[in-house]
Amino acid sequence: MPAQSLPPEDASGAVWDAAATGLCPEWFGPVQTASGANMTVWRAAIRPPAGQSRLAVTLLFEESQGGFARLIWLGPGRAVTICGNLYEGAAPLHLRTLLLDRETLAGPGQLVLEATGTRPVLARAELFWVEPLVLAAPGDRAPGLYLAPSGRIFPADELRGEGRRAPSDERKGRIVDAVLDAGPVKIQPRTPVRFVAPFTGSPSHARIEAQVAGLAPGEEPSLWVNGRPIAAVSVELPGLEDAGYRWTGEGFSYGGWRTVTAMVPSGWITAGENQIDWHCPDAGAGITVRNIRLQVAYDAAGSVWRPASTAPPGVAASSAGFSPAPSAPPVAPTAPAAPAAPRLRLGLSSSSATVGLRPE
Repeated sequence: MPAQSLPPEDASGAVWDAAATGLCPEWFGPVQTASGANMTVWRAAIRPPAGQSRLAVTLLFEESQGGFARLIWLGPGRAVTICGNLYEGAAPLHLRTLLLDRETLAGPGQLVLEATGTRPVLARAELFWVEPLVLAAPGDRAPGLYLAPSGRIFPADELRGEGRRAPSDERKGRIVDAVLDAGPVKIQPRTPVRFVAPFTGSPSHARIEAQVAGLAPGEEPSLWVNGRPIAAVSVELPGLEDAGYRWTGEGFSYGGWRTVTAMVPSGWITAGENQIDWHCPDAGAGITVRNIRLQVAYDAAGSVWRPASTAPPGVAASSAGFSPAPSAPPVAPTAPAAPAAPRLRLGLSSSSATVGLRPE
């Protein structure tokens, strides 16, 4: 693909693209690439400007099965592994953002990406100097975000090289926000996955939320609750300036996690065992979902929810194990046609009793 000109970037940010050339600030570059028998290397010189801003590095790359890609900082007299393996097995095209603090940088050095294989995997790199935002956070949630001069905000929890923190359940008054499955869960075309959520009471409202990777722009998964399809599923669609987009001669794709949300019609979730089925589009290589949450509300009449002497009604999240598809398919809807029998993810979460969920 011939190189094309990139627009000038803000003085505080740098962009490198495998298929384009562009202007970079004084603190960034040059960039060198090399390929060996079993390893490819991308190397960029970094000269940190004055101040205490952290460096956020966003990498768009192609994952290869069975390999790894690691990010290393080579500073004055030392090497620091920022991330031992960028690959998450989520999608062929994926996106990660990592944070380097001033203690790690310590002075001029090189940012190095090493990946197994003979074909370069890095498609695009965006680097921004960011400042912390101190925000109040309940429970064990990671406090703070990071703000780039362009106004872009990076969540602190996603910037850790060792991976995100495990999601947790929460109770917010009469709202119970439960982790149905932390994931990641791979869903193949025409092979839906079923999550089982036992309830000890009937909520008045319910909402499903998850993060998904592998969806093409304009695609969306379909969700079924107790054999009935949810009509409206919303998929986050970032602005076209987002680093996750990749344009090719055949169109464009997106790499990275996006948020999926859906409201469950009132009365669809009842006391007892409830089935939530996820289906991915038939085209493509499948999707990966993680942090699947089921948020439910009780007492929609508006009165104050008061916890009983025992644990309040709640949801049990499925475990990470698979078991064979159930012998009986879900109740067939009138339209569209009933889906294929899903694989079953079964089990209960190990949530604390304070959230009101049944322990495993």
